[in-house]
Amino acid sequence: MKFEDYQKEFLLFLQLERGYSNETIKTYNRGLNKFSSFIKKTKINYLKLNKNLILDFHESLNKSISPRTFTRILSTLRTFYRFLYREEAIDDIVLNEVKSYPSPKYSKSVPQFISKDQVSIILKNIGTDKKLSDGYKFRNQSIILLFFSSGLRLDELKSIKLRDINFSNSTISVIGKGNKKRLINFNEETKLSIIKYLTFYQKYPLLKTNFDNNLFVDEKNKILSRYNIQYIVMKNLKTIPKLSSHGPHTLRHSFATHLINSGVKLDAIKTLLGHSSISSTQIYTKVNTDTLRETLKRAHPRGKK
Repeated sequence: MKFEDYQKEFLLFLQLERGYSNETIKTYNRGLNKFSSFIKKTKINYLKLNKNLILDFHESLNKSISPRTFTRILSTLRTFYRFLYREEAIDDIVLNEVKSYPSPKYSKSVPQFISKDQVSIILKNIGTDKKLSDGYKFRNQSIILLFFSSGLRLDELKSIKLRDINFSNSTISVIGKGNKKRLINFNEETKLSIIKYLTFYQKYPLLKTNFDNNLFVDEKNKILSRYNIQYIVMKNLKTIPKLSSHGPHTLRHSFATHLINSGVKLDAIKTLLGHSSISSTQIYTKVNTDTLRETLKRAHPRGKK
């Protein structure tokens, strides 16, 4: 079979059997497209892949992508070649060549985070924005607060329907990566903000007739796109001085950072964030160490020496 045929079958496998989200599948597809271009250019037999050929592929991308990006592409290749092995298109020798190719080393950057006071300033700025209608003010404030108080991913927040929300215990049922369901919590301030937003549009108290409505919608009552949510968050986070990262992930990082600085254990934060591996959560220990170091510099008599 041609590479493109296996690629299509693989993406269908990810969707139907693995339950991956559309955005995750798009990421896998982008990585395979790069590999497909390499195959066509070099005319290699992709069913006979080995470490030397992977190295050639790696070097062909060195100037255009970062080590972190190649690590994601390599992960895609490993999953794809496991699929090929399952389909009996390759033998275990080829599979082991792909699995054992070393991932490039890179230093993980410490995620930036914002304080509760900075969030309060953002909410105040939204509330006084004369270009926004009252409904949009309430909606945008709720988006910022929900990201900050729950640690949701963008796709998780985007997909929330009214029936997913339990206002009595302040929880929302979401479907995360790998089609895994989990309950997220939100605080009282966020609860009141969402109720205010829904009440304005006469959607609260909730009725069976609107259970299937999306939580965050546009002026035509259609679900907000990823782009629109990103735009709302980035526009408002860019008002914070010295903050270089302005996307929804910054609010998710802030949620996790405040938890670890409050003494919450890593395994609990892992569950709250929906991480599949504790290694994804461990970066916040670095944030905590840096915070302590800066506190010592400011507070200790010999801290500045």
